[in-house]
Amino acid sequence: MARGDRMRLGLYHGYELTGSGSNEYNRYLARSLARLGHEVHLYCREPDDSACPEGCTLHRLPTGPVSPVYLTDKQREGNVKAFTALTDAELDEYHRINVDALRAILAEHPVDLVHANHLVYQPVVAADLDVPFIVFPHGSSIEYTLRKDERLRLRARDALRKARGVISGSHEMCDRLAELFPGESWPTEVVGVGVDTSLFQPGGPDGLRNITGSFSGKAPEQSADLCARLDAGDFDAVRAYDDAYAHEQPDADLVNKLAQVPWADREPGRVMLFVGALAAGKGLHNLIAALPGVPDAHLVVVGSGAYREVLEALVHAIATGNGELFAWLRDRGFDLDRSELAGPWPLGDLPGGQADLSGRVHFLGRLDHDLLRFVFPCAELAVFPSVFPEAYPLVLMEALANGVLPAVSDFSGFHDGLERLVPLLGAETVDRMRLPLEADGIAPKLSALLDGQPVAGLRGIAVEHFDWDVVARQMTAAYESLLSA
Repeated sequence: MARGDRMRLGLYHGYELTGSGSNEYNRYLARSLARLGHEVHLYCREPDDSACPEGCTLHRLPTGPVSPVYLTDKQREGNVKAFTALTDAELDEYHRINVDALRAILAEHPVDLVHANHLVYQPVVAADLDVPFIVFPHGSSIEYTLRKDERLRLRARDALRKARGVISGSHEMCDRLAELFPGESWPTEVVGVGVDTSLFQPGGPDGLRNITGSFSGKAPEQSADLCARLDAGDFDAVRAYDDAYAHEQPDADLVNKLAQVPWADREPGRVMLFVGALAAGKGLHNLIAALPGVPDAHLVVVGSGAYREVLEALVHAIATGNGELFAWLRDRGFDLDRSELAGPWPLGDLPGGQADLSGRVHFLGRLDHDLLRFVFPCAELAVFPSVFPEAYPLVLMEALANGVLPAVSDFSGFHDGLERLVPLLGAETVDRMRLPLEADGIAPKLSALLDGQPVAGLRGIAVEHFDWDVVARQMTAAYESLLSA
């Protein structure tokens, strides 16, 4: 195959196309590869045909008797189990169903290369197909599955041995693979993640007028009910809302909540935004605990997950000065999540300055990109205080495209993303964006960023270096390199 030829590509994701970093990654990459003229097939379980990017072909995979996932903290239909909880028989049956399905698809729609995402379970299936494939690892399958299950780690290792190579989104991910599989080696290319700069653009609060109507997510009465139960001493109420509302939807009173936020056109106009899964590893407990030390700042939280009520309870404890509730949450913090994280939050005593904190934290529920595009550019600062390894800094690039300065934890994939920005923004600016992993050091960093001068050129950097069309060209070159090696 000559360099630059039209390729027939199969992007094998196995899940949906919205709602998580790896889902969005596949949807945007597929769209941009199709724009370059490649024939793109998506192998996934996306139920909505309209989510398939223009120019691509969607092949919906069968579900089977068990639907394995990395984490079970999201609402899902059917018999959902963590990969680590599967019996050997269930795992073998899942393998057979997917191999048979992919063989049937490929017989009718042959491809030159399969881009197999994660380390389990897509590469393991691809290894049993008579077609070249590469592996693109994501963090969730590593941290929540392979580190805990020797069976799956061995299957992933054998698949990697059969692959044409690995394309990683960061050098940090290459280090994780070396740690997981000592002594192993394979051809590797590094192609970073991107952002849709045509969708995410600078704007202002006027754009929020595009968000109208009512939604079917969490209702204000449910948040009030949680606070009432907490005030009565029923702290276990934080576990009682898993099925009480549609977690994948924006809050029922989203429009009203947006109107309550003092965006840049109103005082104090010091609005910070978090976007992501509401899980313990995202570090929101540190950010909320630090917020009393960031004068007049408001925090807008976009995302969903079973950890939401825990975070709402933390806000309520600080706002009301409820030391008993704060200590209960602190001492059980990571245990209240549904991941491998365990133990207390590394927080001290109840923070001071609790007055009006509840009015400074705004939970909006999950917003897909068609709504998030209007909210993101209204913030002055985007904050991502993860305490658990992040594979790829998708939200970092989204912030840049919106012209919003990001502040992120300085480790794992976020560290890689920050290092890529040093030659573009300068070391001094990037150092200001680095957040510590401890709550005590977060408030001074955020205050300095909010008080400092705006950073120019963020949007231009995103367009020139991180647009998905730029990434797709780099990805095509990586495909060709590994196929010809």
